[in-house]
Amino acid sequence: MYINTFKYTPADVDCKLCTEYVKKFGCTACGCPWIAERIEAGVVGYAEVVRQMFSQDRRLMARLEPLIRDFPGMLWQDDRHRQRMEGVKIHLGHSKRRDTPAFYTVMFLFTSGEDIYRRAGNCLCKRGAEFDYARLHEISPHDYTLYIAARGIYTNASGVTARDLADAEVVDKGALRMIVNALLIARYGCAVLDIHERGRKA
Repeated sequence: MYINTFKYTPADVDCKLCTEYVKKFGCTACGCPWIAERIEAGVVGYAEVVRQMFSQDRRLMARLEPLIRDFPGMLWQDDRHRQRMEGVKIHLGHSKRRDTPAFYTVMFLFTSGEDIYRRAGNCLCKRGAEFDYARLHEISPHDYTLYIAARGIYTNASGVTARDLADAEVVDKGALRMIVNALLIARYGCAVLDIHERGRKA
């Protein structure tokens, strides 16, 4: 059995090595085609990855720009969030079949706060996410939004839409931040959790 231990370094993902880079003009791509590799190498800031993923939706970007500006240096809600998620990962052990970006997205959202973890943490099972185990009676609107988003991402069913995210009356600022960060995990994997810099301004 061969285990791939290769990890991209900043030198590997230098933009000057890219096929989209032209010496006279710089990068000619509309969006970076190698952003996942650049995230792994630690050279992408929060601003770049969020703008690349959501740039097509102007209404949503109007809500995301303050989120980018106020980036606290981590994707976690707080340090307890990180500890809860790491604890769940240890408890469940490793499963190649189960441990997909979508599963980690659910884990990220369901460990983001103590109350949602108490209500939905038992949905995180050794075989995957089982949403019927959640206790939703008298759940807060904030946590219910996170639950619906997690279920939608994991099952590819209708959940929280881009239109919902753009509406402050539907998705509050705290839920928006967690859902956007969860969507980054769903797209690029857990490597995004290592992003600590906001990055350049627009």
